[in-house]
Amino acid sequence: MAITEDPWRTWADERTAPAVLPPQRWWMRRELHLLAGIAVAVLTVLFAGQRATDGARGQLDARLVAAGAGADAALVGIESEQLDVVRSIEFTQGAAQALARHDGPALNQLVAPLEANSNVPMVDVVQPDGRVLLAVRSKGAPPPVASRKGLKALQLSLAGAHGARGGRLSEVVIYRSGPTLLTIGPLILHGSPVGAVLAMTPLADALGRISQEVNAELTAYDSIGDPIATTAAFNPKPISPETAQTLVGGGAIVTRSAGAGHREKLGRLIVDHEPDAVLGVALEDHSSTTGRMVSISVALGLVCTALIFGTFWARVVLARRRIGA
Repeated sequence: MAITEDPWRTWADERTAPAVLPPQRWWMRRELHLLAGIAVAVLTVLFAGQRATDGARGQLDARLVAAGAGADAALVGIESEQLDVVRSIEFTQGAAQALARHDGPALNQLVAPLEANSNVPMVDVVQPDGRVLLAVRSKGAPPPVASRKGLKALQLSLAGAHGARGGRLSEVVIYRSGPTLLTIGPLILHGSPVGAVLAMTPLADALGRISQEVNAELTAYDSIGDPIATTAAFNPKPISPETAQTLVGGGAIVTRSAGAGHREKLGRLIVDHEPDAVLGVALEDHSSTTGRMVSISVALGLVCTALIFGTFWARVVLARRRIGA
C-alpha cells in the first residue's frame, strides 16, 4: 500500500470503486419486450378484423338463406295466381264449347275479363294439336305465337285430364321469347279434353317481382348451370353442370362469389312442389370492408393507449431525474 499523508483518502477510493454488474439475461432485454409487445398488438388487430369479417359474413349468409326461402314461397304465390286463372276459365260456362267450335271472338269475351282482373300477363287457349285459338296479353308482355305444338306440358295435361290433379301442372319452359313460368289445365267438354288453358309469366318478370319482396338479387340457372333469367345488375357466372345437377337433385346449398363484389347462395328452384332449376340469391358482400374498419379502429386504439402510457412513463422518468439532481 502506498504511503500518503492522507491515508483515509486511499481507503475511500478503494471502497467506492465501481462494482462489476452481472451479465443481463436475454429475457430481460428491452428490445425483446418491445418486439413481443408489437407482435401481440399485430395479432390483436388481425384477430379483431377476422372476427368482424366472419361475423358480418355470417349475418349475410343468414340473410341470403332467408331470402332464398322467401323467394320459393313467393314463387308458389305466383303459381297460385296462375292456377286461379286456369281454374276460373275451366269452370266458366261456355268456354269449352267456344273452344270446341273454334269460336275465337266468343272465347275472347269470356277469357279477356278474367285475365284483366288477375296479375297474370299471358293467357293462351290452345287446341289439342297446339294451335293457339286465343292469346290475351297484358301491356309489355311478349307477343303471342300461332302454335304451342311440341309443348310437353300440353301433352301431359291432356293425358292427365282425368287424373288426381285434373291435368293441371306448373313448370318452367323455354320459349323463343325467353324462359317462362307456365301453369296449364285442360278444358273438358262431355268428358273429353278439347284443348287447354295456359297461364304464363315471363320468368324474368317473376324474379323481378320476387326480388323486390326479398330485397336480394335473384338468378335462375338451368340444369346444366347456364343462367336463364336474372335481376342482377351484373352478368352472373355459369355454374358447373355437376353442381347444377347436384343441387336440382337435392344437394346442400352452395356458397360462392358471384362477381362484382356479391356473395351468392345456390339452391333449388321449386316449381309445382318439385325442383325444376337452380335458384341463386345474391347480395353485395361488405364483410371484408367491415373487417378492415374494425382492424383500423383497434390499431388506432392500441396506438393511443401506447402513447398515453408512454407519456406517463416519460413524466415519471423526468421527475426521478429532477429529484436525483
